[in-house]
Amino acid sequence: MNNSITTSLEFYFKGQKHTPAVVLDLNVYIQNESNTESLYVLLANSNNIDLYSYEYEMMLAEDLVFSDATGLASDFLEGGKFDFVAFEQALHDEGMVKIISKIASDHLSVDDLSSQPNLKAALLEAYKLGQKS
Repeated sequence: MNNSITTSLEFYFKGQKHTPAVVLDLNVYIQNESNTESLYVLLANSNNIDLYSYEYEMMLAEDLVFSDATGLASDFLEGGKFDFVAFEQALHDEGMVKIISKIASDHLSVDDLSSQPNLKAALLEAYKLGQKS
């Protein structure tokens, strides 16, 4: 599933309004980065803003705004804010469900794991225990 979000902000520099924006592929971003500070660097680099400039310092003074979420990410966007922690957990949980669904299909001929919540819970618990050991 494609999980993306537009990250932007608005600031003024030398009397001009700047609105840099970048569309993030959240599946890739979550795997490689997990801090919000790196978003400023990504935003600057994507919009030709020198990281050692006063323009960049002005940009850092503004809050990031998030919009246009797709996929699972849309559930974690509200009022221009994005809950990265909750999204990352949900993405992880979704991955676990895909894995146990394949196991249920291959070994138990269960094609819809959501129709058997007790089996789903048992497989999830076994999966989590396997990860801990």
